[in-house]
Amino acid sequence: MAFRVRSKTDVFKIPNFGGIPHVFFGKLADMELLKFNDLITMVKADYLGTEDEKAINPISGSWFRIEKGPEATPPRYDYDEIGVVIEGEITLKDETGQTETVRRGDTFMIPRGSTITFSSDTYGVAWKCGGRPMSRL
Repeated sequence: MAFRVRSKTDVFKIPNFGGIPHVFFGKLADMELLKFNDLITMVKADYLGTEDEKAINPISGSWFRIEKGPEATPPRYDYDEIGVVIEGEITLKDETGQTETVRRGDTFMIPRGSTITFSSDTYGVAWKCGGRPMSRL
């Protein structure tokens, strides 16, 4: 089985959400958009990962980029996710109010069942990996 490699420059090619101009996530091709009140709120696409939805231990990863702007809160996580900040800084806030700003080189873990709000005073780029099949964000 062959492995897959993607260029680090692809982080600058990822699309932003239609209704959230400062959040970028996913990949360029094969995207599905989720709408809420006529705003595109989430891109259903991943960068690399398990394509078989019946796999026992799936894993998928995506670039995530956020720029200065209002807080963004995706739906509750139904999988565990880890990430590492590549550039800038990203502020994470959970449903209890716990807030932490992670910077270049910092890692973070979001447990299943969490609702996390993302923001940045400048911008941040992270690589995130979750225990789920591809295209299920």
